[in-house]
Amino acid sequence: MSGKDDLMKKAAEIKAEVEKEKKGKIKAAENALMTVRQNPILTKMYKENAEVGAENLVGELPLLKVHAVGKSIKNKLADGSDPKDGWFFYRPAREQFKEIECHILTISRGFRAEGMQGKKDVFNQLMAGVIVNNGEIKPFITYLTGLKLSPMWEFGKEASKYTKARPVPVPMFALKVKLTTEKVKHAYGESWIIKFEILEDKNGMPMVVVDEEFFKYLRDHVETVKDTIASLIFAKSTEQTVEREEEIPLPQEEGIESDKAF
Repeated sequence: MSGKDDLMKKAAEIKAEVEKEKKGKIKAAENALMTVRQNPILTKMYKENAEVGAENLVGELPLLKVHAVGKSIKNKLADGSDPKDGWFFYRPAREQFKEIECHILTISRGFRAEGMQGKKDVFNQLMAGVIVNNGEIKPFITYLTGLKLSPMWEFGKEASKYTKARPVPVPMFALKVKLTTEKVKHAYGESWIIKFEILEDKNGMPMVVVDEEFFKYLRDHVETVKDTIASLIFAKSTEQTVEREEEIPLPQEEGIESDKAF
């Protein structure tokens, strides 16, 4: 047997040993997880502490988008089907909503990033909030640009009436807001935009948070999402941060004075 044959034989033996060790580690891991799953107390502990120590790890963003048939090709529901045209698509759970009741936590300052087909300096803003659905709280982040910006700016103006009210100002995050969608025509065709409605009671007063613990929860999460948004903007809207499926520019980009955050 030549020296070359000896080397090949040795390499094959090492490869086989590595594969055997790898399979052993996988089996051990599977057995460990099985042990956890069979222990109710340990399972509960794992669930309650899943995020401990991993708060700053970058995972999938809780994106909320409006599904547009033929344009939002990446959106798929949990069962593999497509969302309905014009419905909200919530990526983390891969579910859809015709309308949403939520609390808006913050709206970012304006920033410019690359758009569709390599278009430069497209004006964007980010909006973060929490969906309240059947007792569940679902955090979300939405990218808004072009014609989608104007309704959000109008919401900001309307909300400011309450945030600056006297004698008791109302924080924006405490307002209960309904989001719906509407298809609008423009020079390039038709697009879905998000419409905002500050919900009111029968006396015409805004519906606000009255539960102290929920108020604290929302308040504490405002700074958290602000940090997340700041990081996203700092990343200059790379492919990992912005999904540029559809951007319809504002006529002459009117109203771009909204560089401030809400």
